[in-house]
Amino acid sequence: MTLNKSQVKEVKRCLKKNRIESRLIFGDFLDHLCCMIEQKISEGASFEDSLQASLSQLPGYEMKMIETYTLKILNMETSFSSRTSLLATIPFGLFGLAWAFSNSGINAPKFISLFLFWAPMISMFVLFGVGWIKNFPRWSFPAIGFCLLFSMYLMMVSIPGLSDDVLGLWAWIPLLITLIICFIFKPVIEPIKKIIERIREEPALILFALFGIAPIFVRIICDEMYSIWMIFIALISTVILSSGIYFFLRSDRKRTRLISMIISGLLAVIITYTASTIYWK
Repeated sequence: MTLNKSQVKEVKRCLKKNRIESRLIFGDFLDHLCCMIEQKISEGASFEDSLQASLSQLPGYEMKMIETYTLKILNMETSFSSRTSLLATIPFGLFGLAWAFSNSGINAPKFISLFLFWAPMISMFVLFGVGWIKNFPRWSFPAIGFCLLFSMYLMMVSIPGLSDDVLGLWAWIPLLITLIICFIFKPVIEPIKKIIERIREEPALILFALFGIAPIFVRIICDEMYSIWMIFIALISTVILSSGIYFFLRSDRKRTRLISMIISGLLAVIITYTASTIYWK
C-alpha cells in the first residue's frame, strides 16, 4: 500500500517536530519511515498505529543524532562546538578593539595602533583562506562576505600618499593574493561548489555572509565621533555582533539561527545610530 498525500504530510510534520532540517537527510528519513509504515499497514495495522510504531523504532533523538553525524561526515555541519563558535568571533573582536581605541581619543603606542588597524582585516582574509582549505564550512561565511564587500568598498576609496584617485580595481589585490595562496595549498574549485551547495541547503547563509561586513558598517555610522565613551559603544556593539555569530553557529535550528543574526544586527545598528544622534546633537 502507498501512503496518500495527507499521510505523507503527517510523516513530514513528525520529522519537522523532531528538528530534522537538512533537505538531504529529511528526504532519506521520509522515504525510510514511509516504507516502514507501508509495511505495517500491509500487515493489517492502521496508519496511526503504524506511524507510532515506526517512530518508536526510530525515535526523534536518534534521527537527530544520525543527521548530525551524517552532516559532519559530509562536511555539512549546521551547528558547531562552543570553542569553534567562539574562535569564529575573533575577527569581530579585533574590529571592536580597533574601533574602541581609534574613536576614544586614547593615544596608544604606535605599534598597538598599527596592530589594531591591520589585524582585523588580515584575520578576515586568513579566515577566508582557512575556509577555502576546509571547503568553506559555515563558520567561514562572514569572511567570504567581508572579503568581497570590503574589496568593493575599497574601490571607491582613495588613500593619500598611495593614490590621488580612488583605488578602483587595485582594491581587489588583497583578495587576489589570498586566492593565489589558497590555490597553492588547494588547487581545486571544490570549495566554490561547496559554497553553492551550502547556500542551497540554507539560503540564510547569504545573510550570514553579508553579516561579515557588519563591524565596518556600524563603525561608519559613528564616523568622526571621538569621545572616551565611544569605548563602551564600540565594545557593546562588538559583543552583540559576536553573540549573533556565536548563536548562529551553535544553534541546530534554522529559525533560531536566522533570528539570532537579525536581532544582533538590528541591536548593534540601533545602539550605534542612537549614539551618533546623541553625539551630534
